[in-house]
Amino acid sequence: MKHLSFLLILLWGVAGLAQPKVLMMVPNDFMWPEYSEPRKQYEAAGFQVVTAARFKELVHPDRRNQKGFPESKPIQPDLTFDEVRIDSYDAITFVAGNGAWHDFFPNQTVHDLLRLAFEKNKVVGLLCSSTGLLGLVNNWNGQGEPLAAGKKVVGYFRVEGLLRGLGKVNYIPGGEKEPGVVVDGNLVTGRNPESAKIFGQKVVEVLTQRPALNR
Repeated sequence: MKHLSFLLILLWGVAGLAQPKVLMMVPNDFMWPEYSEPRKQYEAAGFQVVTAARFKELVHPDRRNQKGFPESKPIQPDLTFDEVRIDSYDAITFVAGNGAWHDFFPNQTVHDLLRLAFEKNKVVGLLCSSTGLLGLVNNWNGQGEPLAAGKKVVGYFRVEGLLRGLGKVNYIPGGEKEPGVVVDGNLVTGRNPESAKIFGQKVVEVLTQRPALNR
């Protein structure tokens, strides 16, 4: 992976291409590995990474992370959700944790950004509980057009009902702590924090294999 990352960075420079730009959507009360592991993969591949949160103030990791991830710490987002212009990015990925329930799910701005990302054929990555957005966006009352109907998707076990019932996705089941990542076209989904590293790797693979950047 290190050799591939070095090669990619070299190719961006030699070809005079703009490095792919990834937006990470981060809720307050996020799971640290779901932020740190994918970001490591993006930066190792030479991607530019921008973070966005609901407010322009520190966002904090879930307190449960303090024991298993002593390096976890609050992060300062670059933008608020309202300041994001989706055309500026090649990919948008969602960090999750308990914060997804209050910063993502009821937030119309987040819904609009995800819908636009699909419409503009961006690479979209959703991890753990954030996958529940695939059931809610455009579909508050269950009468809309789900974003990812029929696509293969994995997600956190607590949003399985949202994904199957409202999202009408082809849900891939698995153990609660079992890593799992699925790629279906430009959509990358991950099951849980244990999937974070693989999730980041798959986002890198999908983005670098695209014939042209959609900007």
